[in-house]
Amino acid sequence: MSTNSSTGMTVYTLGTGGGPIVSSSRAGTSTAICVEGATYVIDCGMGSIRNYREHSNWGQLRGIFLTHHHSDHIYDLGSYLVTGWQVPGESFSSPIQVFGPGRPERIPALDHVHAAEIDARLGNRAMTSTTEIVDALLDRVFASDIAIRMADEARGEPHDWVLAHDISIPAGAGAHPVTNRHPEMEPFEVYRDELVRITAILVDHRLCFPAFAYRVDSAYGSVVISGDTAYSENCISLARGADLLLHEVIDLPSILATFPEGPTRDGIEVHLRESHTPFETVGKVAENAGVKTLVLHHIVPNTPGTADLAAMEKAARRDFSGPVHIASDNDSFHIGGAKTPGTGYFATIAESMEARA
Repeated sequence: MSTNSSTGMTVYTLGTGGGPIVSSSRAGTSTAICVEGATYVIDCGMGSIRNYREHSNWGQLRGIFLTHHHSDHIYDLGSYLVTGWQVPGESFSSPIQVFGPGRPERIPALDHVHAAEIDARLGNRAMTSTTEIVDALLDRVFASDIAIRMADEARGEPHDWVLAHDISIPAGAGAHPVTNRHPEMEPFEVYRDELVRITAILVDHRLCFPAFAYRVDSAYGSVVISGDTAYSENCISLARGADLLLHEVIDLPSILATFPEGPTRDGIEVHLRESHTPFETVGKVAENAGVKTLVLHHIVPNTPGTADLAAMEKAARRDFSGPVHIASDNDSFHIGGAKTPGTGYFATIAESMEARA
């Protein structure tokens, strides 16, 4: 295992597959962004934790950022939180910050008629928040493991090492789970430290609300993770001028060909068509945002040999004038050159933001 460098900014694609399936070719979607030896993880797809340890140790992890709560983006979250908790020589060096969607005021719907139908069908079932998910993992799912290890190994309270935060959407955006799930808005800050500033924006993932894209800016450059989204002007706004855009992509005909016909297939087709970005469109996102490099990940379908990768790349190159890469697990992308001597991070970010304005 090699740990990430103490210099520069490097992106590692820990998992490049999309969808709640077990794949022999790609781990579930997850990305590590490493800046001067600190690591920030976006999403925690199935199997990604193993790839994380190819590039970083637990002492380097600072934060985990969830784009949304679909299972394929949070499968390994508990493993990330518990595995680095006070293991001798393999422990977090400081509390891990976990950011993600808060609980919406109601289950999202397409309109008020649809909302009434959902309420009748789902009964008392409700959604949850990132803080509630983390609490459930530490206090219920892994409660026996944690209690025994605290009693038998003299470990401390895990909540001292894992700090969860629900992202508050700016009130001025007017976001609503039924009437305005992805309003046009400005990116807003969710986290900063001496190395990075992380901003977010709402994107269009149909009924999955809130769903975020993230941008990570450092003195070396900028990286944007689209999260799951249909073509999104908000994502374009967030990605404006970024060095690297990692964007989800879907090969709809290929995935539909794997499903038997029937009402379940019909429902999934609507979700896929209206929740994701087809490969025929993804290059336009990158071109309109003016990013330097486009990386396609969260590949759907995520089974060996089913997605038409050549068609994906050809379509993206048709519409985007910059370099295009189809990511595989454990690919790496280095951002920028040497840090400018005497230039602090916050000054660099301010200049970058002024240039994008």
